[in-house]
Amino acid sequence: MGGFSLLWLTWRQYRTQALVTGALLVVLGVVLLVNALGADDHAASDRFGSMYTFVSSLILVPALVGVFWGAPLLAKEFERGTHKLMWTQSVSRGRWLAVKLGGVGLAVALGGLVFGLMIEAWLRTFPGKSRPLDDMALFSLVGVVSVAWWLFAFVLGAAAGAVVRKTLPAIGVTIAVSVAVLVGLVLLRPYYVAPERVELTGNLPVLQTAQITKTLLIAPDGREYDLLRPPAECPSGPDQGKCFDAAGYRNFVEFQPYDRFWRFQWTEAGLLFSGTLLLGAVAVRTGLRRRA
Repeated sequence: MGGFSLLWLTWRQYRTQALVTGALLVVLGVVLLVNALGADDHAASDRFGSMYTFVSSLILVPALVGVFWGAPLLAKEFERGTHKLMWTQSVSRGRWLAVKLGGVGLAVALGGLVFGLMIEAWLRTFPGKSRPLDDMALFSLVGVVSVAWWLFAFVLGAAAGAVVRKTLPAIGVTIAVSVAVLVGLVLLRPYYVAPERVELTGNLPVLQTAQITKTLLIAPDGREYDLLRPPAECPSGPDQGKCFDAAGYRNFVEFQPYDRFWRFQWTEAGLLFSGTLLLGAVAVRTGLRRRA
């Protein structure tokens, strides 16, 4: 069986996922376009708010990609024994894995790119929303991170399927690990680069689109206190602020400025691409060592 025939077979196996994913992307694009066309100066905030919850929930899409694209990729072959047929058709294990991982992975990356570009185009219609560094969910849906997440989840599913050889357990592993990695990166994200610090004195436009990482009090002697654990001399209550002022405490905030958006995008994408390569190696190594 030649390379083209193997690609054609892979397409036949995955045409349902491809058509469903393509249709869902078209529907998403239409919904975003309809919302964006009405985002004039008077109604922009209302229209953004009406779509925000829905768009934010799309942060779970990569996990679904891992479930429906990645987990069955190898698990279903091993589960049904169809890999044995392929290996008796003059197809080496290496070529079989390369076509399945590479061919389907390319389609997944393309889907992630289109997905991210549509979300990004929608955000550009709202002032100050085009680079959502300060938003946990929207940051993961745009730019190079969108592609990185789709690929990571896909290869995670493939690796899980190669190791456990059962589709349902592979799906469970894919969901659990995807969510764990997402939570971990969201918690780590504010510290990709050391944050800047500024004293809170009046209106600070730089903070309007920044990612706030910490608010703190600094005593006259230089000691720092988290606002969640303020100094004992100023107990919580309506007069706590006056107490801070009288004692000479100053309010500071640590933040990641808006212009670090692409730096953070490439940092997170680099972490995800590294994980993708590692998981890909697991999938390939495990697949090559499987007994027919």
